Amino acid sequence: FGTKGPRHATPQQDRNVYLSLIEALRKQELLPVVCFTFSKRRCDDNADNLGSLDLTTSTEKNHIHRFFRKSIDCLKPEDRILPQVKRLGDLLKRGIAVHHSGILPILKEVVEMLFQDGKVKLLFATETFAMGVNMPARTVVFDSIKKFDGVELRTLLPSEYIQMAGRAGRRGKDATGTVIILCKLDVPEKGNLQQMMLGKATMLQSQFRLTYTMILNLMRRTNFQVEDMMKRSFAEFHQQRDAPARREKQRELRKQLQQTTGFCCDVCGDSMTLLYQNWKELVHLDKDLW
Repeated sequence: FGTKGPRHATPQQDRNVYLSLIEALRKQELLPVVCFTFSKRRCDDNADNLGSLDLTTSTEKNHIHRFFRKSIDCLKPEDRILPQVKRLGDLLKRGIAVHHSGILPILKEVVEMLFQDGKVKLLFATETFAMGVNMPARTVVFDSIKKFDGVELRTLLPSEYIQMAGRAGRRGKDATGTVIILCKLDVPEKGNLQQMMLGKATMLQSQFRLTYTMILNLMRRTNFQVEDMMKRSFAEFHQQRDAPARREKQRELRKQLQQTTGFCCDVCGDSMTLLYQNWKELVHLDKDLW
């Protein structure tokens, strides 16, 4: 029944959902929380919609204000009054922040430091926040489990979900982490959830390619060898990891080769034997060469 296709919550509905959610998390002492939102605009809109929400004490507000003013002192006077700078300063005083690629690098660093210090209680971020930044929270919230990858709107891959959900739970402080998926209008299908949470992670394949240009550039540096670069590649890591198994397989094949005396074929006759001898000689030549 009703209209078919994806539905979207209104700003007022989003606001009510987040106000109720944050209040419940605060009562259960599950802050700070990272809300992953797969759109820079939605990150900003969600933060702006919570104008009445205040999560910090007067002492924390004073600390945030002094730290923020000191951090932006390195900017030019005209840059300190940019709308983005003033807006983020107001959000931070209330314990709210946003983190995405559209924010100035210095502001992102301020957000990360305040979040790590426990002053940011609610952070709206895109998935880039989960890549290489070691700042876990007590709770992770998914605004949606669907993202646009440049081609289509699809469900998160298992590796993407694990990367972001893994931010829930602070090492050495929390016994467990809490992950919440918001179901604003539609409940995700059980099959999609199982595939996303329990599916096999995407295999990583090294894209390292040794080119002539790379070799020439490395040769210009006297303290660095081409072999050192190859050893540090992700491809070489797998090669070294699988080396014992490959050596064992090589020993087994050589043992089988030594036990093989020849082939007998009524159709081929001596041609098969000659072919086998030639191949055996070739193997020995390759071994001596390398």
